[in-house]
Amino acid sequence: MYKKTTKQMRIAKEFHMPLGGKLNRENRWVKLADIIPWDDYEEDYLSHFKSPTRGQAAYSVRVALGALIIQAKLELIDEDVPRVIMENPYLQYFLGFSYFEDRKPPFDPSMLTRFRQRLGPEVLIDVNEKILLADQDAEKDDSNLPIEEEAVPQVPKEEVKQLRIIDIPK
Repeated sequence: MYKKTTKQMRIAKEFHMPLGGKLNRENRWVKLADIIPWDDYEEDYLSHFKSPTRGQAAYSVRVALGALIIQAKLELIDEDVPRVIMENPYLQYFLGFSYFEDRKPPFDPSMLTRFRQRLGPEVLIDVNEKILLADQDAEKDDSNLPIEEEAVPQVPKEEVKQLRIIDIPK
């Protein structure tokens, strides 16, 4: 059973942290969450469920797709993905959670197999292309900045890791 989500959280300040902490909007996972058009993939994901009213409630497309992106970018095995997500509020925000939960894993590691089956390689390739295009657009924006006479040396940007289907465990 899958219930379509009408609004997935897009604002980092809505995320509830213990002791009133706030997420840094410049964090790579917060930025990446803003780049990905989660709703574009929901219809395809929805088509993999037989009934909208029967069965156990399924995880959202943002959790499914986000978990696979986290796994590929951090080069994790299935068993480590839920634990790493449980320990990191930025990853939980990336998955669309509304608050930080560090007492239980967000899902069983075996769910990653289901997520891969439901989304398929085409979706992962499409998301990867959108991420790379957004990175290229950001670099173009940076190159249009005026150059000062005494420019500060540029620190090399973090290498953009391209998601590849071979990076995702079967």
